Amino acid sequence: MPARILPRDPVEVFLTGLHESHDVSAYEAVERLLYTAEAAGVDTQALLRMFDQGIAFQNVLDLIISKAKSSQKAA
Repeated sequence: MPARILPRDPVEVFLTGLHESHDVSAYEAVERLLYTAEAAGVDTQALLRMFDQGIAFQNVLDLIISKAKSSQKAA
């Protein structure tokens, strides 16, 4: 019977996906990105899917900024 693989922390998954070093500043930067994305309405899983699909980092940032601006206008 295969061993059960437990889900990993989203920050750890994100860092591994980006092949980042395990530097504290990298963790902090990723954590800020995740919080900002979630505040703009982009959940962690959607963010990971975008990177898995090869969407450029700048395009992801542009999307987050666009969604944040849209939510501010709606408020």
